[in-house]
Amino acid sequence: MGETWSHMAEVLLQAARRPTLAVGAAIVILLIASGRARAEAMRSFHDMVEDAWSQLPQRQDIAARQSVAAARLRAGSALVPDAPFVTGSYINDKILGSNQNYISTQVEVSTPVWLPGEGTATQNTARADGSAAEAAGEAAHLALALQLLDLATQAALADNARIVAGRRFATSQALATDLARRFRVGEAAQSDALAADADAASASVTLSSAETDLEAVRATLAEVTGSEALARLEVPRPVAPAGIAADPVARHPRVIAAERAVDAARANEHLARLQNRDDPQVGLQGIDEKQPGTRWDTRFGVVVRFSFATEARNAPRRAAAEQATTQAMVQLALARREVTTAIRQSQSALAGAERGSAAAERAAAGLERRRGQMERAWRAGEMPLIEVVRANAVAFDAAFARDKARTTLGAAQIRVQLAAGLLP
Repeated sequence: MGETWSHMAEVLLQAARRPTLAVGAAIVILLIASGRARAEAMRSFHDMVEDAWSQLPQRQDIAARQSVAAARLRAGSALVPDAPFVTGSYINDKILGSNQNYISTQVEVSTPVWLPGEGTATQNTARADGSAAEAAGEAAHLALALQLLDLATQAALADNARIVAGRRFATSQALATDLARRFRVGEAAQSDALAADADAASASVTLSSAETDLEAVRATLAEVTGSEALARLEVPRPVAPAGIAADPVARHPRVIAAERAVDAARANEHLARLQNRDDPQVGLQGIDEKQPGTRWDTRFGVVVRFSFATEARNAPRRAAAEQATTQAMVQLALARREVTTAIRQSQSALAGAERGSAAAERAAAGLERRRGQMERAWRAGEMPLIEVVRANAVAFDAAFARDKARTTLGAAQIRVQLAAGLLP
């Protein structure tokens, strides 16, 4: 904002000397006022991420996974693995036609029981699934921040382009107004007045295009985060690679999520090996038989059902569990590799952004001074107008490059943090 205030002071000073420049001064004042209001409405990048995270639809899936894991954990601590059941039968000889008054009634109450170690393995699997779901949520949070950084950078660049375009339009409009006055009083050639007017028209087109681009980005921000407010791409202090943890890969949320997915797959594989047959069933059975001449008419007993383990049943289940473990391990290796690459790339980009920002600052400052010198020389009659127009264009292009470099530097600093798995 310092350069903008300096530019406003310069235009106001010229306006005081030349009343026809009041239009340009008014435009600059409006731009400054809107810029200050915009700056006050901006939010931190952290707030932007949290706004988007609060309304991310994928959070429902993560919450559902955690609910399933919690339900399985409760089921694993239950007394029996499934619900008890009751069976019954009633038989008489009237249907057969013998009519010997034979009646048989049977009732059985049974329940499945855990296989050895099955309940504990079920609880361990549920805990691993819940831990994996929680870690997946943290990884999704970080992935969302990376996506938003690109969008926030695009929005900041569009905003910078609009600001610079507005300054250029104000300067060009003030110059065109001054040349029109000079032409009317015979102090300037019509060709100069036409050239200045054409430059102002071109600057107006550039400003309109920049405003359109900014509104498009704002619409996307409103859809993703619920607000059109832009983010300040800055960190409390510059981020140096040495400030990152000694082993950022091991602490990265994506790597942790992949590791917990491997743990969950292995726990499920262990459970699949334990569940090599259907759960045994234990129950009580009562039989009541009535027939003339019989001595025993009521009996009670214990019923046990125990199935055998077969490869036809177990081999496909073991293979599927082993495949899931292998896939999880592959994803873990890929996560470690991609995180390592992202960290190195972000550090390299930060170093380049620092060099580029320093160079852009020097270039913009030098060309801004040159622009002022060229305009003063033209007003003294020592320079043709076309050189002033060219100097203005070059200076404002340099100002845009400087602002772009600043935005790129701020984004690069944040990206180093995100690449290391740290939310700003």
